[in-house]
Amino acid sequence: MKIGINKKIMGSFIVGIGMLCISIGIAYFTIKDLIETVNAVGTVSRKVNLTGDLQLYLNKLLRPVNEYVIEGETEERDHYDIIIAQILRILNELKHQKGDVRWQELLNKVSDDASKLGEMAVEVLQMENPVGNKHALDILREMNKFSEQLIEKTEEFHNITEDEMRKMEELSEAREKRVVTIFAALLILNILALPLLYLYLTRYLTRPILALHEGVKAIGGGELDQRLTIKTGDEIEALANGFNEMASSLSTAKKELDRRVLELFTLYNVSKVLNTTFETEQLLVRLVTDIGKNLNINRVMIMLLDERRQEIYAASFTDFEGENLKELRRKTGEGLYGLAAQTGTARLVVDVDTELNIPKEDILSPDIRSIIAVPFGRREKVLGLLCAFKDRPGTFEWHDLELFRAVAEQVGVALENSRLYQETKLMAITDGLTGLHNHRFFRDQLDIELEKARRYVRNLSLIILDIDHFKHYNDAHGHPRGDELLRTLAELLRKIVREPDIPCRYGGEEFSIILPETAKDAALALGERIRKAISDHPFPFRETQPMGTISVSIGVSTFPADDKEMDGLINKADDALYMAKGEGRNKVIGA
Repeated sequence: MKIGINKKIMGSFIVGIGMLCISIGIAYFTIKDLIETVNAVGTVSRKVNLTGDLQLYLNKLLRPVNEYVIEGETEERDHYDIIIAQILRILNELKHQKGDVRWQELLNKVSDDASKLGEMAVEVLQMENPVGNKHALDILREMNKFSEQLIEKTEEFHNITEDEMRKMEELSEAREKRVVTIFAALLILNILALPLLYLYLTRYLTRPILALHEGVKAIGGGELDQRLTIKTGDEIEALANGFNEMASSLSTAKKELDRRVLELFTLYNVSKVLNTTFETEQLLVRLVTDIGKNLNINRVMIMLLDERRQEIYAASFTDFEGENLKELRRKTGEGLYGLAAQTGTARLVVDVDTELNIPKEDILSPDIRSIIAVPFGRREKVLGLLCAFKDRPGTFEWHDLELFRAVAEQVGVALENSRLYQETKLMAITDGLTGLHNHRFFRDQLDIELEKARRYVRNLSLIILDIDHFKHYNDAHGHPRGDELLRTLAELLRKIVREPDIPCRYGGEEFSIILPETAKDAALALGERIRKAISDHPFPFRETQPMGTISVSIGVSTFPADDKEMDGLINKADDALYMAKGEGRNKVIGA
């Protein structure tokens, strides 16, 4: 049976009514203050959760807009609506939280900025043809800058919460002084009272209060793992239990805040990598390096899917010096990595020693104890895996898996952007009809190869060829047949030239071939092989041509014998080409 403080004092010491009144008053105000403290902690904890959720959703806000600009899928509008609804809900709840002037001002700024960001997002999402839209890209770049500023402002919520925590520490110190003062007063009264009263109160009142005071001091000093053990069967025990709950709540909130800050910091740094380079190889190296550094994980690996061979292979990794991961390949559906790539399901292996279904060859080092493998891709298509490893004795936990899922999404976006960049870059230097390099690439590459030839004192030859009577072929059989003739001739050139040679479409029915480290006689011989192969090829309707076949006239020039400058070399080859035309066509002539 539990006996309260009042009954203990009144039943034992009737003569101590005065001291009892004082004790009741003290207990009342102390309990009231502590209840207010617990309520304040609840408010701070709720603010921490809300601001953390706000940071996460703000970080996700640009994702559907990016997807809409890249892919043009209207379903991204629905994704955007879901995210913005969550942001508005959080902001509305934050407005109902109490805070100082600084809190309210910052909240108003964040609300206004979120509205502005939302307006920009809506403007992009309402565009009918966003893909390749310059205006949409300009708005998107402005949104990225604006989003970074907005995320920085939301991070100030964390600082404000810490300020509130510090104020609570100051409040705890003030209450500590009050408890000390009370303790001193009670001590004087106890000295004046009977020894039995002193012993009784010491056992059931002063000692628990002192323990409570030490707990308040420890928690106020930031020792959130501190717990009180008071078994008095009265309000002091209930108060101690309340303090334990408060400390537990604060500890949980701090750990969650630290975890979310780490997650946001990592996502922010990974997102910065997206803007540093679009070259896939450089991007992969930067990603594994930055992810490992930000998450304090030495071993990180990105694997990519080879759809043609149905294999997953190690494309980039860190801290595997002793292991030869360059040759690491796994069939999809086989082992830890192949199965994750096939199913698109993330895998957490807490301890490889207790997981019996993992092939030994998938444990890439004897030092590894814990593994995370998270698929990434675009639009439900797996592109690869993001893998992380912890050496003994460390292990991953489930919240680590959630963090790596978020990071893997960023990796997927980065690699998809890189792929689109490479395709765009290739299109800029490729002739759309023949698939050969275009005239722009020809001049740039010829300039580069001439510089190499000058530096290393080597020969370089140039072939320019023109299809004889091509206008006649077009007029007789139509432009689609003429286009097919150009494509077939380009494919013949690819098969005939050597690996270092560079065939290009010069313009119209003219083609050019850059021949590095090739002398005049070798270039003439190659030109003759090309002329004969084209003349002998069974092109459709070749017999209708004035010469009875599809033929080409070829001009050849060589550096440095014919000219030492690019334009001069081109002109010499062009002059030789027209000389071949003048001598009856279907010939190879050198400058």
